[in-house]
Amino acid sequence: MNVGAVIVAAQDLAQDKTGNEELETFLPMLSVEGTTVIKREIYTLRKAGISPIIVVGGYQAAVLKNHISHNGVIFLEDPEYVCHDWLTSARIGMEASAERCDKVILLPVECPAFKVETLELLTECESDTCLYYDGEPGKLQLRISSHLKRDKISEEIYEDLKSEDGRDLMHRKRNMKNLDTDDSGILYDISRPEHIEKVRAYIRQIRDAKALSLKTKIVLSKGEDFFGPGIFHLLQYVDETGSIQAAAKKMGMSYSKCWKLLNRAEEQMGFPFLNRYNGGKNGGNSTITEEGREFMNRYHAMLEDMKRISQNFFDIYFQDYQ
Repeated sequence: MNVGAVIVAAQDLAQDKTGNEELETFLPMLSVEGTTVIKREIYTLRKAGISPIIVVGGYQAAVLKNHISHNGVIFLEDPEYVCHDWLTSARIGMEASAERCDKVILLPVECPAFKVETLELLTECESDTCLYYDGEPGKLQLRISSHLKRDKISEEIYEDLKSEDGRDLMHRKRNMKNLDTDDSGILYDISRPEHIEKVRAYIRQIRDAKALSLKTKIVLSKGEDFFGPGIFHLLQYVDETGSIQAAAKKMGMSYSKCWKLLNRAEEQMGFPFLNRYNGGKNGGNSTITEEGREFMNRYHAMLEDMKRISQNFFDIYFQDYQ
């Protein structure tokens, strides 16, 4: 069965509506993790195999249409958006979708933090469905197109979706199925200022959990490897704690192995990395030598440069796998 989507982006969701100084632009074009709200929604829908994607615009319609002109969506304008609530605008998209697909996912543009897996779960439903997380209804719904009249959304469907503020999808008739999901992002609404950073953090979390990534490490050698991430972190912990024994504990490494690493590095470089002070009423302690600290600083600086260079090449060679 063909599953489409309707994104409702007609209402005036600009700064003067939210009272948030951060929102200097129309909310669908708010920046979120390298893209914009509406482009993120389109990308996620497409990745879940959902097509066609219909966007209903109104406020700043020409700007929004141009912004998504290369994203392969159907753009419909609600010329009377000023006197319409979001659901009335949604009816324009739902009527159009009834001719194009068997099922339609309906969502307001201000709710972009959902997962591909959540959409896939929703598309498998065979009846009108509302998503829930932890007992709370989310903003995404699935509608079966056979429930939508070809020429006009029935008043029954309209009243089914409508609620007191005219924007909330939560008010449903008894025949609406509730589907639980582990996706807390369905509850986030960026028209609420306190949710904006939560949305960004959640999208970042989703991206980082699945993204192909590169790990860069440097190992220095003189015939044999003697300085790499292990000894570098060991020296950092010694610098922090003033004790090889405490550093070994933080590393989860045996005391003898730590000494082995240190002795090998000092032997290869010909200078001490640590000043060792034995005895005294407070016991022995260790500090990083001047030569050791200089060596550590250069190693760290080179590692940071290599990470940046490697990431650039990684983006070139593996961008198709992102």
